[in-house]
Amino acid sequence: MKKLWMLLMVLALLATAVPMFASDVTFTGRNIWAANATFDPMDSVPFLVRFRPTLTAKIDDFNTLVAGFRMEGQFLVSGNPGVRVRDMYVTTDVTGALGLSLPITIKTTIGQFEADFTDWNYVSESGWESYYDWPNGIADLGPYDVQTAARVDIGIVPAANFHLYADMVGGMMFGLNGAIGPAAYWVTYQAPAAAFGEGVLGVEAKYTGEFGDFKLGVPAFFRYKLGAASDGVLAEDWTAGVGLSGDYKMFHVGAGMEADSVDFPDNVVIDVGVKPVDKLQIKVNTYLDMGALSDNAFAGMDLQANYMLGAAKFMLGYVFGGADGVAIPINGDTFNLATGLYFALDVSF
Repeated sequence: MKKLWMLLMVLALLATAVPMFASDVTFTGRNIWAANATFDPMDSVPFLVRFRPTLTAKIDDFNTLVAGFRMEGQFLVSGNPGVRVRDMYVTTDVTGALGLSLPITIKTTIGQFEADFTDWNYVSESGWESYYDWPNGIADLGPYDVQTAARVDIGIVPAANFHLYADMVGGMMFGLNGAIGPAAYWVTYQAPAAAFGEGVLGVEAKYTGEFGDFKLGVPAFFRYKLGAASDGVLAEDWTAGVGLSGDYKMFHVGAGMEADSVDFPDNVVIDVGVKPVDKLQIKVNTYLDMGALSDNAFAGMDLQANYMLGAAKFMLGYVFGGADGVAIPINGDTFNLATGLYFALDVSF
């Protein structure tokens, strides 16, 4: 518990000291706790916890400091959850600070952070069909890990915004995004500076529409490896995914699929949910592994009932694992659980 106390002390000091130089301070975060009871005590750790507090301080009209922390662990095994600084950066409105009246806006982000250009909410709750923890190098490459870095965002018009990212270990990434009506898109290119022409080109798009009581979502992505510089981590030459979701009153159905140059198709997820009353949801998430190395197409299933009590989401469910022993995600990308009964609590503030 020493690391937890250290985190709480740091937060207390920041909350006390930051208002001295910041005009507006907010404290937000998310706390998740889960207990997983399996039939075999060797399968998994019974209790897991994740705490992600974030302190945001508006220094002035043009500069904002963000300090984010992450604590997670398995109490009954380690007894000492790991704590680390997740984000620590400053954003600056350059054009505003210089008093420039231009048709574009320029903002910078400098510090430690993830270059999370394409932060899509995919069709499935877990994103299991696209960026989840699978041996699919291109799909998992996604944004770079947290690094000391700098990013420049240039806002042109809603239909086109340019982004440039460079970290301190030789990684570069360019992005172009925008929205046209109900459709949004991202185009990205990421590569090591030493081999700039041998990176990964990515294209993503998402359509969302409402037709009376019916809501439709259609996301898709494609990534292509241009050269040999990424061969060490990318086994595939390309990867692609598509999804479809529909919501009608109390019913929800979603399905997503990922395929690549090695496995076509590869990962498939199907979500079905119903809300018989406003705060109660009953859902079934099914995960399929169609890859060539899979012994069984059925990777697992999550049966869950959840109820909202204010901002707190209480979850009770059962996870069925497939023949390959793949850990199944619950509540988005929160935890991977082994076969068995679980109880979880998720609250954001």
